[in-house]
Amino acid sequence: MKIKYLKVNGFGKLENKEMMLGDRINIVKGNNESGKSTLLNFIAASFFGINKLKNGKEISNYDRFIPWNTDNFSGKIIYRIGEGEDEDEFEIYRDFKKKSPSIYKDGKDVTSYFNIDKAKGNEFFTEQTGITEDMFFKTYLSEQENVKLSKADQNSIIQRLSNLVFSGNENISFKKTIDKINKKQLEEVGTDRSQGRPINIVDAKIEQVQKKMEEIKEYKDRKYEIEEEKNNLNIDIEENKNLLNLLRKVKVLKEKNTIKNEKINILDNEIDGYSNMQKEKSIEIEKLQGTKIQKSKSFNLLYVLLILAMILILVAGLFTNKYLIFLGEIPVILLFVLIFLKSKKSKKERRTNTKKLKEKISELEEDIERLEQIKNLKFDETQKLADELEKEEKKEKEEICEEFKDLIDINTIENILSTKYEKIVEMINENEANMSEYKVSEKKIDLSNEEIMKNLENLVCLEEKLDNLYEEKEELNKKTEVFNLVKEILEEANDDMKQNITPEFILEIQNILSSVTEGKYNKAVVDEDGIKIVKEDGDYVDVNRLSIGTIDLIFLALRLSASKSISDEKIPIILDEAFAYYDKERMRNILKYLYNNYDNQIILFTCTSREMEVFDEEIIPYNLISL
Repeated sequence: MKIKYLKVNGFGKLENKEMMLGDRINIVKGNNESGKSTLLNFIAASFFGINKLKNGKEISNYDRFIPWNTDNFSGKIIYRIGEGEDEDEFEIYRDFKKKSPSIYKDGKDVTSYFNIDKAKGNEFFTEQTGITEDMFFKTYLSEQENVKLSKADQNSIIQRLSNLVFSGNENISFKKTIDKINKKQLEEVGTDRSQGRPINIVDAKIEQVQKKMEEIKEYKDRKYEIEEEKNNLNIDIEENKNLLNLLRKVKVLKEKNTIKNEKINILDNEIDGYSNMQKEKSIEIEKLQGTKIQKSKSFNLLYVLLILAMILILVAGLFTNKYLIFLGEIPVILLFVLIFLKSKKSKKERRTNTKKLKEKISELEEDIERLEQIKNLKFDETQKLADELEKEEKKEKEEICEEFKDLIDINTIENILSTKYEKIVEMINENEANMSEYKVSEKKIDLSNEEIMKNLENLVCLEEKLDNLYEEKEELNKKTEVFNLVKEILEEANDDMKQNITPEFILEIQNILSSVTEGKYNKAVVDEDGIKIVKEDGDYVDVNRLSIGTIDLIFLALRLSASKSISDEKIPIILDEAFAYYDKERMRNILKYLYNNYDNQIILFTCTSREMEVFDEEIIPYNLISL
């Protein structure tokens, strides 16, 4: 990368300044307070923008570099990036009052091609070079009095260099990456020692499900017991149902027979009634016949008495007065005549009555005969009904026996068929009560079975849930394996970086120190504790114990070594009074080393002619820019 052109419209004390830069060595010369540091910050601000925040300073850079004599707080920078056919030229116009610049390539506005950060604005330079503003200031750009790096800055350069080599991004460190992976692993998986993490939750759920399954497994045995109870109960219910059906059929049979027997009894009663009527009529005939004989003997006796009376009167008259006989016979004769007449009348009446009596007796005899006929008919009907009843009863009993022979013992069937109706009803009531009890028992068994089945279904669900949990745990274990594999790969990559890249970085520092100090210091150690120099006797000396010039040289070597490693682009090296504490020979050595070993564009800000004298003496071309 080469900066081709600078135009400062207004930036701090600088106003309407234009300058062309050469591809290799550029010396920006000016007296103190001439604006050298301002121009240096203009270059950085053109690439990264200018911060309005103080960041611990008394004044922000924005307020520090507001133009003194103009409102036009802006400028332009033209640079080339890439090499050969891939080289592109960009023009950056930046109004520093705005967050983002306008970017042109071949006259075309390409501002929108680059990422826009809400806080930082357009990040075109970082996208093009991979260098952040912070890293730019700690490596490629060295401000006056800031050549020396703090321990934090040293570690930052080393760490960022390690990050860049390791991940391609100076802000992504190996340690932080490992920490993030560990944190991610803890959040997404967890460990045996963690609590409330996915793996711990899954293990707890597995333990809970297994415990629940153990509690439910006893229902399996209970299920078989319940099934056996249900089978036995079903057998009892079926037997009781068959017996109940038999009893009910026998009951119906006996009720039918009872009805028919009642009909027979009614007929028998009717026959008995007719027999009684016959008897009554026979008695009545006997009475009628007895009444006729009594009346006949009564009149005969009266005649005999009258005749005896007449004979007695005659005999008495013979022995007494005839006249007395006459007087005695007259009443007797009159009585006899009267009786005779009465008898004749009575006889006539008797004949009439006898005739009526005979008619009555004949009528009664006819009634008796008719009743006998009815009796015979009723008897025949009764016999017929009895025969039908016997046949039907036999047939129905046979049908019942045939129907239930495979369900109930035949002896039991026959016993029930011969059991009285009342006992049958009693047995039906008992069996219906038993059936109710069976139904209650069946309901209890069904409820128990429902509970068991529900638990067994839950067991199936739990088994499925357990399988899912094992799968989930397996997935988490696989995640753990992936995390561990990633960390292992990163560890290996980091080791490779330490073995391959870091030595090159340290070697460059050592080369710079050895060349500039003419072999006095040719070995350095860079680690997390900072930079140490190895003396000729082998002792390690902390950099801060050396002279100011040597310290500046060491930190410049650190910057230059880092700049050579952190980007594929050869970013311009900008040095502001970097050699103020160098003697002329040491400055000569560093300038020669820069020219011979770095193809980067070099911009030196100075207030003296020392650098120009060295370049002139060494016949090294340079581009002079005077302020």
